[in-house]
Amino acid sequence: MNTATRMYKEVRALDVDNVNIMRLNILLQQGVTAIIANTLISLITAIALYSAMPGNFIVGWAVMSVLISVMRLMLVVRLKRKLQQTVSSSSAQSYENLYASFLMVSGLIWGSLGWLFDSGNTLNQQMIIPLVIGGMSAGAVFSHLSSMRSFSAFVIPMILPVSAAIFMAGFQLESLTTLVYLFAVLLLTKTLHQRLLESLTLRHENASLVAHLTDINKSQSILLQELREKEAFLVHTFEQAGVPMIIMDEDFFILDVNNVACELFGYDKKILAQITMTDLLHPDDSFTVSAQYERLLAGDINQYTTTSRCFNKAGKTIWLQATLSSVRNETGGIEYIVVQAQDRTQQHQLHEDLKHQSSHDTLTGLPNRSSLETYLQKVVNDRPAQEHIFCFIDLDQFKVINDTCGHIAGDTLLKQVSTLIQKSLYEEDLLARFGGDEFALLMVDCSLQQAQQKLHEILQEIRQLKFSYDGYNFTMTASIGLVEINTTSSLVELLKQADSACYAAKEAGRDRLHLFSDDDSQLAQRSDEMRWVSRIQSALNQQKLVLYSQLIQSVTTTQHHTHRELLIRMVADDGSVISPGKFLPAAERYNLAAAIDMWTIEHVVTRLSQAAARGQDITGIYAINLSGQSLGDARFYEKIIALIMSAELAQTGAVLCFEVTETAAITNIQTAVHFIDRLRQVGCLFALDDFGSGLSSFAYLKQLPVDYLKIDGMFVRDAATNHVNMEIVNSINGIGKALGLQTVAEFVEDNATLKIMQQLGVDYVQGYEIGKPQLWQL
Repeated sequence: MNTATRMYKEVRALDVDNVNIMRLNILLQQGVTAIIANTLISLITAIALYSAMPGNFIVGWAVMSVLISVMRLMLVVRLKRKLQQTVSSSSAQSYENLYASFLMVSGLIWGSLGWLFDSGNTLNQQMIIPLVIGGMSAGAVFSHLSSMRSFSAFVIPMILPVSAAIFMAGFQLESLTTLVYLFAVLLLTKTLHQRLLESLTLRHENASLVAHLTDINKSQSILLQELREKEAFLVHTFEQAGVPMIIMDEDFFILDVNNVACELFGYDKKILAQITMTDLLHPDDSFTVSAQYERLLAGDINQYTTTSRCFNKAGKTIWLQATLSSVRNETGGIEYIVVQAQDRTQQHQLHEDLKHQSSHDTLTGLPNRSSLETYLQKVVNDRPAQEHIFCFIDLDQFKVINDTCGHIAGDTLLKQVSTLIQKSLYEEDLLARFGGDEFALLMVDCSLQQAQQKLHEILQEIRQLKFSYDGYNFTMTASIGLVEINTTSSLVELLKQADSACYAAKEAGRDRLHLFSDDDSQLAQRSDEMRWVSRIQSALNQQKLVLYSQLIQSVTTTQHHTHRELLIRMVADDGSVISPGKFLPAAERYNLAAAIDMWTIEHVVTRLSQAAARGQDITGIYAINLSGQSLGDARFYEKIIALIMSAELAQTGAVLCFEVTETAAITNIQTAVHFIDRLRQVGCLFALDDFGSGLSSFAYLKQLPVDYLKIDGMFVRDAATNHVNMEIVNSINGIGKALGLQTVAEFVEDNATLKIMQQLGVDYVQGYEIGKPQLWQL
């Protein structure tokens, strides 16, 4: 046997192996459909035969049929997973034999129906089994066509027992017909199977041919690409290159340069040919042979890219990104080194500009917050034993300039102030802009006394600054908070302490210094308020606010409905109740009062709605305190109106009465009047709380459309013993009656005060004598 013949047989054997695996894949793909059909037909057949055949046998037969179908399905899944890996021809045949054995069991189960064939049954019942068996065998032609072995293993055990049962029942001709049908099906399937094999063989040969042609095409493409690259190198000669190119030897001596390189460096070829590449490097950069260059000479790499700072004949700095490639001779030695360069000077300058912008304020050119924090941390770490001062500088009433003349004017002033402050500083000091009208200053190696003297000078210079813009003239002041840096200082603490000291300077009247100290009561109060901010936000999010109620009792008439003021409280982590006097000042200062107001209103409306839905009588007046922040927010009262309308409180007899302080109402009386009018339109009442504490109260009272006038408790509390306070209460009560208002006396804490209020004709009283605040319950 010659070599060509042996190779041909090996290829054909490999083709047969691949075709066998393809057949098995087809068999398993069609197997799932066949198994599902087998299961459904089994169940339908069992139902059809159940009434005419022995019930126990039919049920057992159906269970066995379904069970073998499940086992076949599990086998299909398992064999599919195995075929995802590399499978030999012998393994494929073993898998096919295993699958055929399961089909044989399934065929025998179907064939066992033949023992139910009985000539005593009706014609319809006699026809069921032969027809089902015939249909199953016909279906098997398509589902098992790829495996003649599997088809035979399923069909023969299925048809022969039925044929024998028909024969034994006395139907010899019909039995013979089934055998002829079996023979015809086997013959037809074999023919179709042979054609399928031919088709799969042809498909495999075509796929092999396509893969072979693809490999050839890929090799040709690579070869063509190499030819094109060589052609491009020949076309774009060294002199015509659009980028600087230099040829040098391995010792950096220049052998040749192109015209672009001559233009870049400002020398002609003759001069460049007399120097080395190292002579073109910037004199401030020391030269050393890099490890990558040594690897290039050794042949470990073919090329590498580096960035170098050079200079041209005019002394201008040039940043070059150079790619160095080695060209070797036939023996493998270095022929020359090709340097292909790109001028990156503009990109480098842009990078430096962006780097500067990321660390500096674009308006003033000063370092920004990030830069200052970095420098401050470095000073704290590197020079902890020396004296340093850190401070915040905040321009007073800067918003007036922005609102009057616009932000361009404000920006102009900021640049002038930054220049003015910088003139007074030492070289190591760092002035930074934190944002808005706020600056930060780090004074290095500076005692507290020196710093205070210097900062007072800065304050004086700012006072003397005359700023004019668009016909407007302004004088400026600043507030400065400073803190001494000691060995225990941290960045976070310094920022917080300087900010607190600056805030204290503003609170004390502005235009001054304030030195931070741990025992400063004013700073301690602000720090305590700031801690309350977090607790308030947590209480709002975690539902740790509760409502207490205090009775408001009529003095002159019998009270037919409840009238209560709902008071906010906070629940501490240990379950104790925190009075509003501890957290409401912080809420007012840090704009959280409106959020508390909204929580209270939503909570009250929800609870009243739920009580009404349960059938409870909630008729009465429920007083809720509102802050000045809520009073001026149009979104606030629109949301309240929506809540009231949605809850349909007007139909339940529950009325909300909002209490606002005279200070909040008078501060923006037009807004307050609009707010009160809008809510009165949906049935709400209003009370003017703590009335009498302001000297201008009577002048504004007639403008406010309120229903109740609550007399400030500081006059009511000792009215029984203080004649002046009693007269003030009498005066306020008289004014209220003259305006048609109901009056309420707060802080009625004993029987003597209650009797005085009755004598004065006050309409309602509220206080411990009437009832202490209790947890609000409906």
